[in-house]
This record gives sequence, C-alpha cells and structure tokens, in this order.
Amino acid sequence: MYRTYYTSRYQTNLYQPTQYLSIQYPSNHYLLSQYLSNQNLSNVYVSNELSYDIHAPQKAIHRIEAQSDAERKQFIIDTFMKLLGDGIRENPKAFRGRFRKMAESAFKFYCGSAVLFYQDLKVDQDQFIARNTAAGQIFIHGDLHAENFGTYMDNHGILNFDVNDFDEGYVGSFTWDVKHLLASRNLVCHRKEKNEFSLTLRNISGKIEELLNKARIKTNVDCLQSWTTVQDFEQKLTRLRNTRDVDELLRADLMHAFKKYYNTIPDIKKDLDKRSYGEGKYKIKDVVSSLAQGIGSAGKITYTFLLEGQSEALESDVILYMKPAQKSAISYVVRNPSADGDFKDDGLRIVLCSNAMQASTPEWLGYTKLDGVPFIVDTNKAHSEDLDWSDIDNFQDVIEVVQYLGRAMGKND
Repeated sequence: MYRTYYTSRYQTNLYQPTQYLSIQYPSNHYLLSQYLSNQNLSNVYVSNELSYDIHAPQKAIHRIEAQSDAERKQFIIDTFMKLLGDGIRENPKAFRGRFRKMAESAFKFYCGSAVLFYQDLKVDQDQFIARNTAAGQIFIHGDLHAENFGTYMDNHGILNFDVNDFDEGYVGSFTWDVKHLLASRNLVCHRKEKNEFSLTLRNISGKIEELLNKARIKTNVDCLQSWTTVQDFEQKLTRLRNTRDVDELLRADLMHAFKKYYNTIPDIKKDLDKRSYGEGKYKIKDVVSSLAQGIGSAGKITYTFLLEGQSEALESDVILYMKPAQKSAISYVVRNPSADGDFKDDGLRIVLCSNAMQASTPEWLGYTKLDGVPFIVDTNKAHSEDLDWSDIDNFQDVIEVVQYLGRAMGKND
C-alpha cells in the first residue's frame, strides 16, 4: 500500500530547521476510516472537499481521445499560454530553448509539460479517490517519471536509490503519481520500440545494484575535477561558457542568503557532519552564477558555491548549488489553503516534499530566499547516478526495475 504522509509544522519561523510528522495509515479502508477518526488532525491536510473533479462521467483519457487534433492542439497552446505565459513573455529566449528540447521526442515533451498533465486530470473519473478522499490530499512527487530516480549518499554515509527532483511536489492524489510514472514508462518502451524502507546495496539486485555500485566507486575528487580548477594552489570553480562571476553587491546578498539557508539544515545533520559547520562556521571559497540547462528550469539563474571541506586538503571541499524554487504544476489545479499556509514558499514546499517522500534526505538539502525569491540548496553529489534506461533492453530487467521503482515510491519491501 502506498504510504500516506502528512506534514505537521512544529516551528513556523521560515528559517528554522523544519521538523515533520509522518503518519502511516492502514491499507484496509475500514481501518483507515477508524484510524482517521481517532487522530488529532488539526494540523493535517484532511477534509472531505477536493478542489478537483473526481466524479467526471468518463475518464480523462477518453475525453482527450474524443477531441479532434485541432482541438487538442489548441488546448495545449491555451494551457501553456495561460500557465507559462508570464515566463514566456519575461524570457522568450529561454522558453524557445525549452520548447526546442521538448520537441526532440515524445518523452522529452512529457517531461516538460507537467502543467498540461494536471490540466487534463483535474476533471477525471477516479473511483479510488472517490472512496478514499484522504488519499487525494497527500504529499505527491508531481513529476514522477522514469528518469526521476537515482542514487545519492545520505547523511549516514549509506548509498540510497530513491526518487529525486521534487520541484513539482505538492499535496494531491497519489494516483496522479502512479499514472504519471506509468505513462512515462510507456513512452520509454515506445522510444525503444517495445510495448521507511529504503533501497540500498543490502537489499537490491540486477540493474539497480549495478547503478548503486557505479555510484559507489565515484569519489568527491571526481566531482571536484568536473567543476573546479586549481590556480596558485587554491581551488576555484571553473568558469564555463554559461557561468559568470558575481559582483560584490550580489555576492553580499548571496552570503546573506546562504546564512539563512544554513539555518534550515536540521541540527542532527550538522552534528553527524565531522566538520566545524555545526558551530555555524563555514568558509565559502568561491561562487559563480550560471544559466540552468534543464527542460523545466531552462534560462533561470542558478548559483554554485565552493565550500572549504573538513580539512585543508582540496579534495575535501564541497560544491553546493542554489536554484530558484518553481511553482508546482499541481498547485494550478489543487487548492489547499491549509497546505499553502504551512508551505510559506516554494523552497520550503520542495524540502518538505523531499522529507515526506525520501527514505533518508540528503545531508545538505535546505532552502532560502534571495531578493524575495525562494531558492533550494543542495550538493552536487559525488555519489549521484541517475537511472539510465538506454541499456535496459531485456523485458525481465524492465519488470525488475519497475518493481524497484514502485518499492521506492511506496517505501514498502
């Protein structure tokens, strides 16, 4: 059974470490209703009202199939202009690049069009959610597709395979995540012309084990060599074609934003880190700005920080990135004032979603603001490997991998 998570805030200060409460509900529907009736849900996102229609006379896919090509084309254009129009007008060059990437394949179009997916599903026939409205108001990933899974090392030094990239995370129907993932899996197969549990090296096999072992042999030195150069015996971030130095005024603002970010990291993670950062001491050696290259974030300005590591040895340095926290595509469909009140901004929302959906969160994950704009901060992970479907050709391998994806999402062995 998909594990249902809710979040209760114990601290309301935006820049204090976030704590959360995870509640696991029984899979039996009767037990679920009994359990809910006995809980104090004053801080939990539960109501009998949903802001989207689950009682449509037909499923969304049947409604879409009944549209003519011209009608569907116009609906897509109207949706993009309505929900992405401000961004298109503000940065047309970036969005032209985004749409060019989306035009390369059906899968890339799918990855870049989450807003369209939820506009399609906001009117649907979903009998499961109709019988279990609480399951329609839980933390969901929002952009769950075949390539949003990968490896990372948690703050305990254990390699995990789990879902990643929570930019679209929000409160909604868990069936949307299931449908979004299955649709992406179908597109991958078509592209290849075919029709608190955590996943670690201790309990996986096959292609996922290969992925974790590939990540295992990577080192922080490999990561640093990709991002830095040594000049006059000092390590600096490499200046690439799309990177820029920051001026003194911006640097001062970034230092202030970084200090606020650091205060959002839970103390337990600081204590586990052997550095002196737990005392609030850290040294930023370099910082640059760059243009994001991803489909969903194309054209946005991101920042990269180089921190001095736990020793004076250059190989212990740490690279962190700071990127704008975008509005969730789900939030255009779902209206949940209680959740919005707790989220406060999209940076906090993404961090909360990571806490709710990952078995163990990354050590450096946090959030901040720069000139009033919410950002998330995390590390460029030395032990990060994304799931690559290009060499998964055997049908049994596909089945095995999909089973692991389900286990990663449901946190169930």
